[in-house]
Amino acid sequence: MELINPRTFLVVANLLGMLCALVLWVQARSFPDDIEGLRDWAKAVFLIGCASGLASMRHMLPDAVSIIAASGMLLLGQFLLVIGLQRYNGRKPFWRPTLDVIGAVLILLIWLTYGAHNYQGRIFIMALAHIGFFSFGALLAWQAEPKGFGSRFLTVVFLLGVVVAVWRVATLSATVDEADEIFDYNLIQQVYLGMFSLGVLGLSIGFILLANERLRVELEFMATRDPMTGAFNRRAFFSRAAVEWARGMRSRRPLAVIAADIDFFKKVNDTHGHHIGDLVIKDYARRAAQMLRLPDIFARFGGEEFVMLLPETSLAEAQHVAERIRHEVGTHRDKALPPYTVSLGVAVAQGNAGQAADIEALVAEADAALYRAKQGGRNRVEV
Repeated sequence: MELINPRTFLVVANLLGMLCALVLWVQARSFPDDIEGLRDWAKAVFLIGCASGLASMRHMLPDAVSIIAASGMLLLGQFLLVIGLQRYNGRKPFWRPTLDVIGAVLILLIWLTYGAHNYQGRIFIMALAHIGFFSFGALLAWQAEPKGFGSRFLTVVFLLGVVVAVWRVATLSATVDEADEIFDYNLIQQVYLGMFSLGVLGLSIGFILLANERLRVELEFMATRDPMTGAFNRRAFFSRAAVEWARGMRSRRPLAVIAADIDFFKKVNDTHGHHIGDLVIKDYARRAAQMLRLPDIFARFGGEEFVMLLPETSLAEAQHVAERIRHEVGTHRDKALPPYTVSLGVAVAQGNAGQAADIEALVAEADAALYRAKQGGRNRVEV
């Protein structure tokens, strides 16, 4: 069977690297700044593509360029793949130890090229580096959030690279014509270079999938959450509450709503400034959310007004939750913030006739109870 010229694999990897680097760089310019790592990935793929281009010109360019410089670009490119994943995962990258190792590897490659003239030694060293970088890359890709198809796809691409590199090391004892070096037609060399060419494309696709999944999660969060407190916004609350309402009516189980409002909040803003007022809102949201169960829905309706939905909760249980929140806020305060209290109103649908017509009516009843609590002196619970 006639095999493909190895130079062709390297030229393909060069072209794919340039194209994929351009795509990743455009994405890096258009994505939010908090999705980090894209620029490192673009630089990494660009360097790997350049390394492939230089290596494809073996015997046309001096060995210092087609072997040493190409190897240095390849090692740095693989290192930047790991750096980008570390940034993406929110970790601080560590440059110096690995850069020192890369420098030592290049010195060894120079000796193997000009001193020992050992082609198999060069392949062995570069394959070991490939195994190290790609193994760590697979671990970081597996840990990347969100854990969806993009993360798993990228992990598989890294692991395939590790398997092929291990296979390459295991078959180094096979006879290789030193005059042909990397352009020999050995089957494992063909597989190794072919995987290398496709790996550039696979890694780029994996990075794009991973970044797009993170962007989707962030957009969903922004569409459903209050940016200051992280609580659900009004729209998301009613969307989820409608489902709980239907479930409660079908199963004839109680559904409770607690409406809450920070007392004299305007006075807090006027006396201490809006920055302190924002901190008070965040403090209340954090402490109130800690009092709720996982199925409960906590939302900020605007300003200092919050609403909580408690599925399968009776009137007495909802009143107890509201009292706990009121007591927690009033007695265990943050000394860095001014003291404040909350008023709360509770309403419950019992899953039968003679009650609120829908979830909006139930929220209105809780809001009316909240109004009575404020009229009755504040820092209290009304049902």
